[in-house]
Amino acid sequence: MRRSLIIWSLALLPLAAGVGTQAKAGTPLNDADCAAAWKEAGGADLSPDKAKPFIASFDQVDVDHDGAINWEEFKAGCSKGLVTK
Repeated sequence: MRRSLIIWSLALLPLAAGVGTQAKAGTPLNDADCAAAWKEAGGADLSPDKAKPFIASFDQVDVDHDGAINWEEFKAGCSKGLVTK
């Protein structure tokens, strides 16, 4: 019994440390607010640094994992509540 408890504790340790967690989605942005945020961010494919003020979890929005967020990914992030103004 004690061994099982130790194994379960070790298995849950990464979750307690925040590993593998995703950013909590907020309120989705409407089209106008999304376009304004995109323009303010630079209006071109966004690097992690440019996206940081607008996106809490770059990996959740960069769905093709190419290291940049394009307009289509940004719009999808807006509709999922992953982009803030």
